[in-house]
Amino acid sequence: MIGVVLDTYQLTLRSLREVWRQPAFEIQNYFIPLFFFFVTVAALGNVFELLELPGVDNYRGFQMPVAILQGVAGGASFSALAMVTDIERGYFDKLLLTPTPRISLVLGRLFGDGVRVVLITAVILLVGFVFGAGMEAGVFGYVAILFLAGLFGLAYAGFGLAIALRTGSPQAAQAGFLIFFPLLFLSPAFAPKGQFDPWLETLATINPVTYILEGMRTLVLEGWDWGQIGEALLAIAVLAAINMPLALWALRHRTA
Repeated sequence: MIGVVLDTYQLTLRSLREVWRQPAFEIQNYFIPLFFFFVTVAALGNVFELLELPGVDNYRGFQMPVAILQGVAGGASFSALAMVTDIERGYFDKLLLTPTPRISLVLGRLFGDGVRVVLITAVILLVGFVFGAGMEAGVFGYVAILFLAGLFGLAYAGFGLAIALRTGSPQAAQAGFLIFFPLLFLSPAFAPKGQFDPWLETLATINPVTYILEGMRTLVLEGWDWGQIGEALLAIAVLAAINMPLALWALRHRTA
């Protein structure tokens, strides 16, 4: 057990050092969500606030969790692409020849992504604070969103990592990030779910991203609603229960 912890720690540090060496890749994970945040607020903010829809009196706060989830999904894709690079260069095979526990090869990547998405979220929260997004849950609301974002990053990264380990293809590994966009657009990202057509509302209701988004949004716009936060944690747990076994199965296939 101690060996797993120590090796996971070292591999997590390696994952973070790789990001430092490739700043161009990391910059897009900050730029893209903030770009969409400002453009969406500028284009739709006044319209939604004039409509006086429930929960949309502060459209900056309404959109900030959307930017956070975009940043998290982008940040959580790094481990998959980095794993493919290790496989193509033969470094992954060299790791297999060491006493490193196999599970640490997965956990090191996942925890590296977890740290990165927390940093991305912190920057988006800071920008949101400066531009008046607000936080009804107070200072600890920021902490709660960082916690939710980190957990979501860990859970979601497992999907891309599973594809990377199973295929060894950079094009396939990118699918983990691309699949997030349909999930985001099938959630109440740009308008309250109550305004959707019935078919879209049904899809949003079974979409786990909806509950993570609404959990964060509640902290920003309303304060502490433990029911919503609990649903967000449950949605993350469901994603983890699917993606983590997939990643471990792909690892076993790769090392068989």
